[in-house]
Amino acid sequence: FFFFKDTATTEIYTEQIVGSVRCVQETGINAEYMGIIIYYKDQKYHMDGNIRDQARDLGQEFLNFVNEAVTPFHAVDTCRNHLKEAGFQELLESEHWELEKGGKYFFTKNNTTLLAFRIGKNFDPAQTGFKFIAGHTDSPHLKLAPISKLKTLGFEQSVVQTYGGGLWHTWFDRELTLAGRVIYKEDNGQFRQKLFNFKRPLLRIPNLAIHFQTPDQRTGGFNPNQETQMKPIFSHELWTGDDKKDAKQVGVDNVKMGERLAEGLLNALAKECGLKVEQLIDFDISVVDTQPAQFYGLDNDFIASPRLDNLFTTFFAIKALISEEAGAEESQFINIVSLFDHEEIGSTSAQGANSSFLQETFKRIYFLLSERSTHTEEGFHRASCRSLLISADMAHGVHPNYSEYHQNQHRPSLNGGVVIKTNANQRYTTDGISAALLRIIGEKGGVPVQDFIVKNAAPCGSTVGPMMSSWTSMKTVDVGAPMLSMHSIRETCGVLDTYYYYTFFKSFFKYYETVDQNLLDH
Repeated sequence: FFFFKDTATTEIYTEQIVGSVRCVQETGINAEYMGIIIYYKDQKYHMDGNIRDQARDLGQEFLNFVNEAVTPFHAVDTCRNHLKEAGFQELLESEHWELEKGGKYFFTKNNTTLLAFRIGKNFDPAQTGFKFIAGHTDSPHLKLAPISKLKTLGFEQSVVQTYGGGLWHTWFDRELTLAGRVIYKEDNGQFRQKLFNFKRPLLRIPNLAIHFQTPDQRTGGFNPNQETQMKPIFSHELWTGDDKKDAKQVGVDNVKMGERLAEGLLNALAKECGLKVEQLIDFDISVVDTQPAQFYGLDNDFIASPRLDNLFTTFFAIKALISEEAGAEESQFINIVSLFDHEEIGSTSAQGANSSFLQETFKRIYFLLSERSTHTEEGFHRASCRSLLISADMAHGVHPNYSEYHQNQHRPSLNGGVVIKTNANQRYTTDGISAALLRIIGEKGGVPVQDFIVKNAAPCGSTVGPMMSSWTSMKTVDVGAPMLSMHSIRETCGVLDTYYYYTFFKSFFKYYETVDQNLLDH
């Protein structure tokens, strides 16, 4: 139902719109648009007239973020800047922490994992718990091999490794570039690291012309050989005149690096970083798309972006932690956002979710805040039992061309709200209790909640949720924002879901302590 006010009589009119969330302007009166009541799957939600404007603004903020966050290093660095601007204090794992009630802190690990937290102003070790959102900073992509230098039939190419489970065919015939970090040596002998992003197109993986393809290749689907057919090209010797040169002859002082990267690329890398070639020691370099994320659709209904999985969570979780809702005066809990690296490859690393890193950090925070009290191991265990861990990753929205791949009663819609993900075999951690808590929070925040399961005959992906619930013994729920084309170089989500996702995270931090948690005691 759309609400309108007659500007002459101030009388309120309503108009029912079925199957659409679009304001009808031909109302027959001189009307001022007031707002919307949405009935979605028998649930009632009120949409103020400016929600779409808020969603558009939030969408633009996300576009700005994801266009800068081209690698996990850049994602963490951008989050670091946002947190510092909001008054968060950066900590170092290797140093002693001085924590205070009401304090705002964060630290990083390998510059690809970040954990930020806010301590309740009324923190009490006997009554506290953790409100925790977890996501990840990595996405499937191509990485330069340690020895990437390769010349084939006059073409300068790079040897790459596939990272994660990408839809690799989407990487062909696109203008690509390089970004990441270099480790270098300063003139004083100290070692440093530096981020870079070329931004301009440098590489391309050309397709094979259809005229050379067999009938099976044409009709059987494109399935490139990841070892031999995914080496990007970036130069040609007939243009550069380098067919007779090698690293020593062109004056590359760092011969070891000259043996690993092509001479032209090595010089370009040093120049981009403002360094001398001989200063370069090593690198972590990713191949990334040059096309920026953007709105699309008749009314800019959608976002097309690389790395939606899972920088959509990364951005809105950090933004929610910074918000006023996460810093309530009466809070006794600790609000935490942790963004892990290596989720796409199993999370088993020092900075991954499947490590002791999280449990050690939770204990470190609790014990430092409780050191003047009698609360120790038992107090920490009680705090864990009061906690709720949200594993926030993206969710599979129903695809209009492939709807048969979704279970009929579980078809999340783009622009339809947050998705609770459930799997009977614990590929997702959701159960009735954690789902109920999330539905209550969604209702309090005015956020529609959808449900997703995979069909019984289909494989199910997983998240950091199962491993983190195992490490922490905390009640856990898996949620996400609906999207299409997961693990493509270009993915799609709905613009309205920027508002729903952000509002949902804020509502979690604001309302969780007010929800009756007796269910967690059994």
